[in-house]
Amino acid sequence: MSAVDPPATAEIRLLLIGPPKVGQSSIANILAGRNVFPIATSSSTSKTATRSPRHYTNKTILSNKHLLIIDAPPLFVLKNATSNEAEMKSLAECIAYISPGPHAIFLILSCDDKKNDLFDMEKIVTTVFGAEALKQAIVVFTNIDSLRKKNISIEDFINNQCKQQSLLDACDRRYLAIDSSTNDLTKHETFIKHALVLLNNLCEKQTIFKSDMFDTIEKELQHIEHHRLQDLLRPGASVVEQKVVKLAVREQLRDDIHTYGEISDSTFFTLQSHLQTIFKSLLQEVARYFEENIASS
Repeated sequence: MSAVDPPATAEIRLLLIGPPKVGQSSIANILAGRNVFPIATSSSTSKTATRSPRHYTNKTILSNKHLLIIDAPPLFVLKNATSNEAEMKSLAECIAYISPGPHAIFLILSCDDKKNDLFDMEKIVTTVFGAEALKQAIVVFTNIDSLRKKNISIEDFINNQCKQQSLLDACDRRYLAIDSSTNDLTKHETFIKHALVLLNNLCEKQTIFKSDMFDTIEKELQHIEHHRLQDLLRPGASVVEQKVVKLAVREQLRDDIHTYGEISDSTFFTLQSHLQTIFKSLLQEVARYFEENIASS
């Protein structure tokens, strides 16, 4: 943002979710414009199953808006097939970051369908967030470099080879593709351009995905915000000034959630009842995976 640009008064909230090893954190870094999200290696994947979700606000990529990027915890890695408090708190923290709800959700998948076959992305997304979430979702295919080596275009892959047709239909055929073979941020300008067009198109609908989980935690966050705003807003502040300050307060609150855990116990326990149901369904999916893939190997 240049010195003459007006301060941002709004934000676009983007949630990234996907299975391990498909380049989710790499895409988060590309959108952030810097390497702020650590990339999990094969040796660290199991250790990051319950890591706290990470967030970063890119304040320069959009005009008069901030882009909030949430690199969500890998819900697909539940190796012990048991839910625990750490996993539920990790998901609750993710919900707090993206509250009052995401404007868009990036569903990260590989062009290698063998990696996608491990779990049913459509089923897991609808389990965690509900079917309505897919109306705000965009499928992002990584590893398109592997297609180029076979002289296959992304369009040909989508139309004739991709097994994710049901998911694409549920997302109104919104998709992006990226060459994930390089971490050079300067080589992804086309991807960023297309991503911002899709994000702006979704935001123009002026809808965000909401659920009981988001409503529960948003009430808690607004209660905290109310007290902070009373100390920061001067009497007679303009509407624009109020929006600028409120946006800054929410961004600081997200940092405080990660640092100090500013979610009340009562709110967490309310969320826990929702999350337990979610984990039960997710664990059934994990059990199916082990039965079909591990036992047969």
